[in-house]
Amino acid sequence: MKRCIVLQLIGWLVLTAACSAEPLYEFGFNIRSRIRVDNNRNANLLLYSQFGEYSDVHLALHGENRLSVYVSQKLQNFDKPVDPDEIEQLFLSYEGRGWRVRAGKTWMPFGQGMGERELAKGILLSMPLWQGNILDIAFASNGRSRQQGVFCRFGSRSLGASVAVGENLALSKTAFRFIRGEQYEPVLGKGHRLLIGVDTRQVAGVTVWQVEAIVARHGQMPDTEYLIAQASIRLPAGLNPVVRVEANSRARDIRWMASVQQNMGGGFALYPQVVFRRSDFEQANIELRASF
Repeated sequence: MKRCIVLQLIGWLVLTAACSAEPLYEFGFNIRSRIRVDNNRNANLLLYSQFGEYSDVHLALHGENRLSVYVSQKLQNFDKPVDPDEIEQLFLSYEGRGWRVRAGKTWMPFGQGMGERELAKGILLSMPLWQGNILDIAFASNGRSRQQGVFCRFGSRSLGASVAVGENLALSKTAFRFIRGEQYEPVLGKGHRLLIGVDTRQVAGVTVWQVEAIVARHGQMPDTEYLIAQASIRLPAGLNPVVRVEANSRARDIRWMASVQQNMGGGFALYPQVVFRRSDFEQANIELRASF
């Protein structure tokens, strides 16, 4: 936590000293608030989505020298003890001509973020290659008994391949959040050493199809495979029905969700959801999403 604060101060100092003109400030919120009702009729108000997305307040400072600082604060941290920091992201960024580099705490590149989603401290490099393909590679180290290693994704928005090699991968509660369930509790030092994935996103008319397949091997967690599929329909008046299915081969577990996302304008969307485990009702959510 102290190192993150020091990094933030250094970034502000660098931008203030190096910019010939006054830097550009951006301040905003990402809200993922929901009311969850489980099969025992217990109701809870939560400030994060069931896919491991935080609600946050964020600040960005951009300079004319292509340097920027970004910091975001979690409004509710559900990932203790893996990530006890209340800071979600804090990094320095430099934007080149089509490429960028980040240093600090940020989300690791893997697939489209539907399955493996993890925050880590390190360095991330993103560079364009050819025909719209991009290589994202990150070197991460969260310390002993936590995530360490190399994360890499190559491809485009429509098709990509990913690999992560290291220690304690997929340890976080944000990783595979939906299929693992909200009762999942990680154990420090127990994760995978190798993750390999392929992902695709295809648009056909008014429909959007997304699929991720991930193989998890070695380490202190049992070997397994994950499959994630989501289909949505973009209808008039901002109405988008969504069906999502996730499976864990080793646990022989399947969770699926039926929902309707209603865009209300002004950056707000209402997202009622019904979640099933196999054929059994598990929970219902009314989620409000907003970005401003």
